[in-house]
Amino acid sequence: MNIFNETIRLLFQKVETHCTAEIYKATGKVFYPEMSTITEWPIGGIQEPHLDTYSNQEMDDEDFNEEEREKSPRREWTCILYLNDDYTGGETYFPPSDYYPFGTQIEKEVGDGLLFQGIYHGHGVFKVRRAPRHTLAIWFSEDMNHAMTQRPIENLDHNENSIRHDLQYRVDDLLFLDNRLEGPDWVNWKRQAKS
Repeated sequence: MNIFNETIRLLFQKVETHCTAEIYKATGKVFYPEMSTITEWPIGGIQEPHLDTYSNQEMDDEDFNEEEREKSPRREWTCILYLNDDYTGGETYFPPSDYYPFGTQIEKEVGDGLLFQGIYHGHGVFKVRRAPRHTLAIWFSEDMNHAMTQRPIENLDHNENSIRHDLQYRVDDLLFLDNRLEGPDWVNWKRQAKS
């Protein structure tokens, strides 16, 4: 949300669009980017196995009550894109489970991406041993109401939750229009799209 460099924003959008297409091919459903981040994992950085369900900000939000959490988790798909490979350790791994009876770990190369259902497959990161690890992570939700804005946000105090309270969404913020656009509005939109 806070990146203003158009080139970097376009790279994010390319990855998001590619992932959205791959998810659609696998499921027949459209999923929306819910949050994107570039992360530096410092030496010693580690992440225990977990499922991607809600962001830390959502878990800390006082308005986000237990009832809302039980409705349905939001982060159904996860993408991890490796931005460097000059570090040791820091491999993404999946502990033993029904899907991976012996567990597995992902060896990285610059530009490699990993797209999986983070809500169902526990995953973690082994300790980073030498040089920082850099990744781009994107989480996807089936709920369009949780799609992140495509416009850059100047206020650095905002996160993916607080922005939802303060930002008026515009039709051009979303990947595509929902089916509520009907009648004269729909006709006008089609005319504009053709010109």
